[in-house]
Parts: sequence; structure tokens; C-alpha cells
Amino acid sequence: MNEKVTVHHAERKAGRLWLRADLPVSLADVAPKRHMLVDSDGLAFVYLLETNDRFLYVAIPRQWWRELKAMLAAKEPVWLQSGEEAVELEQFDEELAYLLDNIRGNANYGEELEQAVQEVFFTEKIHGQ
Repeated sequence: MNEKVTVHHAERKAGRLWLRADLPVSLADVAPKRHMLVDSDGLAFVYLLETNDRFLYVAIPRQWWRELKAMLAAKEPVWLQSGEEAVELEQFDEELAYLLDNIRGNANYGEELEQAVQEVFFTEKIHGQ
């Protein structure tokens, strides 16, 4: 059975973006799928992980999008931490950039998501700029 988990903290530290979530399995048992989706209703970007018997959908809600924007600008790798374990979310930046390009000006993703993406990624300035 597929399962959704939500990132509860995001922090840029030591040249990486760290996303923290409580996964129901060990990170040693997951493989990054190198693919992202959008949850238009939940205003979240979703990174896919795979185990032997299911997919895990790691949702990154809007409250952490400023960190995503800063990560893209700094070209930092993205890591997911659950407890004491961590795994790199491979191709996160490429996938996010692709989604952002597709969402911008595209009402197919829903007006609320399109507006939120426009505000955070294309209007707001990154802190310090």
C-alpha cells in the first residue's frame, strides 16, 4: 500500500537542504525514484521513494518552499532525514525546476497552486538578495 508522509522541517545547513519527515520504514529500505509530482489540493511538491512493496510520497508543503527556492539558487543537494537515517533525494533540483516551468502560467494545476508557485518562486526575493 502506498503511503504519504509530510515534511515537518526544512533547513539549509552545510551546503545541503535537509528535509525532515517521520517515515514508516527505514531509509535503508527505500530507493529514490528521481521523480516528483504535485499535490494541487494540498499545495505541496511530492518526491517519490520506493520500497520492495510500495511507494512513499514525501510531501513538501508550501511552508518550506522558500527553502526549496534558496536550494535551487545555491544548487545544493537535497537530503531526507528520518530519525538518525538520511538519504539523498536524487535529481530533486531538476525535477522541481521542471515542475516550476510547467506550473508557471498553467491553470491545469489549479489556480491556487499556480498563484502560490508564482508568489514564492517567481516574485519573492531570496533572503539576502
